[in-house]
Parts: sequence; structure tokens; C-alpha cells
Amino acid sequence: MKKANVIKISKINLSRQYDPAILSVAGASVDAFSTHKEIAQKLKDKSPYIITVIIDCLNPRFSNNKKYVEKIKIPINPLYKELLYKYFFDEFGDKEGNELYAKWLDRYRAKLLKEKMRINLDGYIIENELEPRYKEKILKKHKDYESLFKPRSRIERKRYYNLPQPLNHIDWRNPYDNIFIWEDGGKKFFRKGGSGSSGSREANSKFIYGFSLINKKKPIKSYLFLYSNDNRIYFIKKFPSLTVPRYDIGANYIIERSEEEKIFSKTNFIAWKDFIRAKEIKIKFNNES
Repeated sequence: MKKANVIKISKINLSRQYDPAILSVAGASVDAFSTHKEIAQKLKDKSPYIITVIIDCLNPRFSNNKKYVEKIKIPINPLYKELLYKYFFDEFGDKEGNELYAKWLDRYRAKLLKEKMRINLDGYIIENELEPRYKEKILKKHKDYESLFKPRSRIERKRYYNLPQPLNHIDWRNPYDNIFIWEDGGKKFFRKGGSGSSGSREANSKFIYGFSLINKKKPIKSYLFLYSNDNRIYFIKKFPSLTVPRYDIGANYIIERSEEEKIFSKTNFIAWKDFIRAKEIKIKFNNES
């Protein structure tokens, strides 16, 4: 019978003390792993384990603090170029405009190669199609030529993910980070899964299925961490058997429901309600661990 446990996230069960070897890896695996069964077969004797990091949103008061975020200046189009495209899509609409622009891309690609990249492909279209249509209109309406052609930029804030390299890269669309780790040739390698992209969802599903197959015969250790709203990593709990988030499993990698139920016969699942600030984690145990 399934049991349910609840872990309340507080200072009592959060710790900054943990074995750093858990988060120590050589690099990302380049193996394609076409199926979950291939993962189970190849990794069953390579000491696999999983790390799950629940990710809290950054506290808004740190959004401008360089200790917590890296501010990156990203070049954007001058106002003049922005207006060229605005008038173009105002005239033709999104659908017809995109179709017309695609035709121009095909037309000028050959010219670009012939002239050995004098300007980029969009530059040809601006010079030969957009400016003849809209340049005069823009210059008549906007008399401040300096601001029209002045280089511009926007600031992008990249939150730091303070895990040891090379684990310190994350898609911030993910509310959690699943890190699948195993040993090979005396070194540890990893793959990541989450919900941020189709590739991440596929990897997440495939590896959870594969690790669950291994776990049926040989328990896979699982480690649960919290990445807090002030960019600190906290250890929550170690599980002796596979324990993973129940979210996104099956996304972009589908197996039969009956097969999934068999695979998950000894897999435990984590769930939490608040994806903005996790306060309580519910764990359903499929077996006594």
C-alpha cells in the first residue's frame, strides 16, 4: 500500500552541510540513449543516482544585485530599423508579411553568396525592399535623426545557479532540476531533465523510466535539494530508493500506461503545490525504503 509523507521546508530540515562529492561530476554524457531500456541496460552496473533540486524563484529584491544576477547588455536594433519592420508588418499583417519575407530571403540568398557577404541577408532586404517603401515616411515623421540611428541595447538579467561546474547551467523555465548521474571509467557523468524545453522533457521522462527499471532490481539513491530564493543550495533529504518529482513524466517520450505502471512499482514520487516558493513537499512511497 502506498504511504504518504509530508516534509515541511523550514530551518529544521534544511542544511548547508552535505557531502560535496554528491555534486562532483566530470562532465555531461554525450551518449544518445535512444530508449529508456537502453539507459537501464547500459547504466545498471554504473552506480547511478539522481539529484533533484527544487528551485525557488529569485527574491525580487535581489533582481538588480550583481551578487545574485549577472547583467548582460544585449544589442538591439536601432529605432530606425525597428520602425522599418513595424511599418512592413502594419501594412501586410503577420501571415502575409512572413510569407513575403520568406520569398525575399530565398531571392536574396543567391545574391548574398555571389557578392561574398557584403552585408547580411536581412541587410539586403532592408536595403532593397523595406527602405524604398518606408524610409521617407520614417524620416518625415521622426526629425531626431541621432536617436533614430543610435545603437541601442537592453539589459538581460541572468540569475546565478551556484552549483559546482559543470552543473551550474540551468533553464530557468524549470521549477526543478533533475540531474541523473553515473560512473564510467572512474569518472562521473550526468544528464539533466526538466520541463523547460521539449528536449529537457524527453530526457527527464526517458531517464526516470530507465532509472526506475534499474531501481526495481537495485535501489537507486536519490538526493533532494532546494535552491532558495537567495541563490543558496540546501540539502533536504537522502532517499535509499529512487524518489523523483511526479511532474512531466511521459512528456515528449511516451510509453504504454500499463508498462509505466509496471516500471514504477518501486519508484517513489515527490510533489509540491507552490512552484513559486516551495514550503511543503509531499512524498508518496510505493515501497518500504
